[in-house]
Amino acid sequence: MKNICVLFLFIIAGFVARAQDTVKKAATHRFSIDAHSVVKDSTGKTLTFNEWSALSRTREYVLWPDDVNNANTAFTILKKGYTPPQYRSTANTGNTIPAGQKNLSPEEAEERRMASYPKPMESENFTIGQEIESFSTHDMNGKKVKLKDLRGKVVMLNFWFIGCPPCRAEIPELNKLVELYKDNPNVVFLAVALDQRWDIRTFMKTNPFNFEIIDDGRSIADIYKIHLYPTSVILDKEGKVAFHTVSFAANSPYWMKKTINEVLK
Repeated sequence: MKNICVLFLFIIAGFVARAQDTVKKAATHRFSIDAHSVVKDSTGKTLTFNEWSALSRTREYVLWPDDVNNANTAFTILKKGYTPPQYRSTANTGNTIPAGQKNLSPEEAEERRMASYPKPMESENFTIGQEIESFSTHDMNGKKVKLKDLRGKVVMLNFWFIGCPPCRAEIPELNKLVELYKDNPNVVFLAVALDQRWDIRTFMKTNPFNFEIIDDGRSIADIYKIHLYPTSVILDKEGKVAFHTVSFAANSPYWMKKTINEVLK
């Protein structure tokens, strides 16, 4: 069958590097894409030509190159309006505290700085105040987990998979949240992983993740039509969405903690 070749023009817009307040210039690249090109979805699954070209024809998806400097790069197909996040370290940047914040403690100054950033990107799959569908399963240790039974508690759900770089990057920050609320029985942290149990156990030998982990959770992610990772949702005591986000921004932990504290009141 004759190959179909499409020429895409990608304009990779510059992102504001918030920590340094600098703006990178936009760069334009051309890539030749045909039926032999490698195209993956956001979970890393390789799609067939018929699968990804059908999505492209809806004009609701775009192809993002994995390597803008490689003409033969693989691509990730993403919903329009979704911008692959730019990550920065949450470590101390060495910035001086502005004059108006000199009377604040370092922790207060850091919180104020995080609060000044735009709110993390919201997921398209949830809305604030929504009562989401329940699920019933078992975690990696065989403990039964039924979302509906957790009413009366604040529940944080994190959807992730091992092969997702931003998922791995956020784990240390999520562990800090668990540590912060470890003595509060009214806060529950559940991580729904797409991976199999044995792969997760191997991963956690060098990358501890202190959430209660549900393995092989793709069917649960499908309930909420989640295709972008990581996705995090915080439910209030009535089981309604109080916060939701996709990807991981530097100020995501700030908003997660802020939300949990608010719905605990």
